[in-house]
Amino acid sequence: MYLLSLCGRLPHERTLVLRRWRRRAVRWLTAGWIHTLYRLLGRLPRGAALRTCQLLGRVTWSLDTSGRRTSLTNLERAFGDRITRQDRVSIGRSAYINLAAGLADLSRVKRLGEEDLADLVPEGTETLVHIHRAVQSGRGIVLLTPHLGNWELLTAYLASRGAPVHFVGRPPYDPRLESLFEEVRCRHGAQWVRRGGAFDHLRDLLEGGELVILLSDQDSARVRGTWVPFFGHPAWTPTGPVALARLTGAALIPGALLRRSDHRYRILLEPPIRMTHTGDAEYDDWENTRRSSLALESLIERYPAQWVWFHRRWRTRPQSDWSPPPPPGREGPDLVGGIRPLRGD
Repeated sequence: MYLLSLCGRLPHERTLVLRRWRRRAVRWLTAGWIHTLYRLLGRLPRGAALRTCQLLGRVTWSLDTSGRRTSLTNLERAFGDRITRQDRVSIGRSAYINLAAGLADLSRVKRLGEEDLADLVPEGTETLVHIHRAVQSGRGIVLLTPHLGNWELLTAYLASRGAPVHFVGRPPYDPRLESLFEEVRCRHGAQWVRRGGAFDHLRDLLEGGELVILLSDQDSARVRGTWVPFFGHPAWTPTGPVALARLTGAALIPGALLRRSDHRYRILLEPPIRMTHTGDAEYDDWENTRRSSLALESLIERYPAQWVWFHRRWRTRPQSDWSPPPPPGREGPDLVGGIRPLRGD
């Protein structure tokens, strides 16, 4: 029936339908491959799993023409002539390798106890004192982390140390991948909050003194956001994290779980972002998003080989007449930070 209906379509319609089905087929096969690889890696000793994943990262860098091109373009945009092309290639390749190496540890999360995780993050105990103090005082925490290091393992580790952790993320497109995400993100008592319509729930959690982990360093026109500088270029950035902090009084703390040279990890938590409170929610959210984006940029600039440079961070473009909301008391164009963006190529 499907083939018959396809034959009755115009040529350009058939092309679009075939492309759509080819994309679905590729995504389905990719999900199956990731699921199988994840299970196989979980059965290997950690050293063997790491070596396998590092090799996989190198091979993927060589074969992924589109991702490699995007990585090099983004690195040039971010650093300009501060680094050479050879440096860009090295950083881009290392990003693939580090991301793949993180999968080796995620595949073993199911059988890692608290002591195992503490051994993976030997310097974390002192850092967590500040989190526990904030939570015990009744003040919630918005832990703002970029796609840097191993952000998925960060959730499991904090939960294993007794923090009331809630990780916010979009459900994957395939049920097989969702089961893997559930396994990783909900280990040791952490809760996975599916993104989309969860703002009021997150607000309640923060008002109750919980810890919410949010990723806000990627281009997604499906969420409310604004344009703020990221490595000197306007980037569409979610305003949800700063809006939650503004409404609940939660501390907004940038941080990441970073890979060390010995393949263990260290938690790096920056001081809480000093929030602007002018009484103008639109301006405050833009200014505080700008500050939080600069904090994440600083983390990425210090550890560039651990960020996802293959992501099209500057894909969304601002409208030509857009400008930041003016501070209260100053006249400016009647534009808001949450208007719909334009998609670039």
